[in-house]
Amino acid sequence: MGGKLYGPTTLQQRKNHTINTTIHTTPPTTNSLITTIIPPELYIKICEHLTPDDLFSLSQVSKYFRNLLCSTSTATQAIWRNSRLRYLIYPRCPTPPDGMDERQYVLITNLAIRCQFCFHPRKQSQIYWAFRVRCCLDCFHHRTVSEYRLINHYKIPKDSLCGLTYTAPCNYKIYWKDDIREAQENYMTALESNNLAEYIKKQTIKLNKQLEQIELQEWEFKNEMARWNYQNTLLFDEIKLRSSCIAEETAMEMGLDIEKLQDWGIYWYPIGNVCRTLTEDDWIDWRREVETECSRIKRKSQKWFHRFSMKSTIY
Repeated sequence: MGGKLYGPTTLQQRKNHTINTTIHTTPPTTNSLITTIIPPELYIKICEHLTPDDLFSLSQVSKYFRNLLCSTSTATQAIWRNSRLRYLIYPRCPTPPDGMDERQYVLITNLAIRCQFCFHPRKQSQIYWAFRVRCCLDCFHHRTVSEYRLINHYKIPKDSLCGLTYTAPCNYKIYWKDDIREAQENYMTALESNNLAEYIKKQTIKLNKQLEQIELQEWEFKNEMARWNYQNTLLFDEIKLRSSCIAEETAMEMGLDIEKLQDWGIYWYPIGNVCRTLTEDDWIDWRREVETECSRIKRKSQKWFHRFSMKSTIY
């Protein structure tokens, strides 16, 4: 009955054995596996060949990838900048506006289409370059305040706003609420240190530089949108013209009335609201679709003609 005992015998030895076993049997985390398999240098090299969409999707895979792609390091900014300049037609500026990193620059101009505050799927959003945000009209009104209200209602000195960027629809200056507190603190610090004149001068120079950059960004964005709309209009007209010619040729070959093609719904290519460059395979499929529909219409018309011919013969 008195066999030899193996392993821990006392209670303290059993506790220590359990702790050590738990420590050694704990699987390594995902981050440690990633850093072991893919070194950061190689990972950065791989990311140089990814599109901005791929980079944004990769940043949502894990915390490690997000920290790596959402940091403000020089290597991360270079990844987003190279991807933007290589794969995107717009924006093409060498550097983003002040206070905005490369990821945010790509996000609000190309990837994000919703308001970054309420994320409402049905509200139209707009980029406000003065505040470096994309938001809907409701969130814009909620997060901004007019200069008139700041001066007359909140009794804020006008000079304290000298360094803040603003948007001026109809010559009414609108400021971002989150920027007001910091501007007031800087103004009071300069006032207490008897350096107010120098502070106002520096802030005015800084503001003029920022306004020039904002104007450049707005002009580039509007110009790109106008060019994009113009190209889409030309593309849409070209698709309509070519698809109608194919439909008319097919109808004439099959002996159908060309004037009724629009009533039959086979006159224009059904591109909907999305314009894209159609390939030759798309046009071949469209011709087959037109031929199939014309054959169906021809058989149907012959069936009705044969039926009425039989009735006229009987009567």
